[in-house]
Amino acid sequence: MSTRRDKPREYFAKLLNIPEEQIDYSEIPATTRADWEDAEVLFPVSAEEFQAIKTFVRNRRQRKATAATHPK
Repeated sequence: MSTRRDKPREYFAKLLNIPEEQIDYSEIPATTRADWEDAEVLFPVSAEEFQAIKTFVRNRRQRKATAATHPK
């Protein structure tokens, strides 16, 4: 897990303000599934939001596990 300090929104303002139709995707190299196998996805969330997400995932997994053991 990264311990870098997050940059403020202003740091990215120039990129965030570019309209979709003006973005040049031609310089982005093609990737494969293998390129993303061990990739991390970072979401800018507060500690409270993170705990809510963890609770949601845990509850969903429990519901799926219960549904798998108790077929309808």
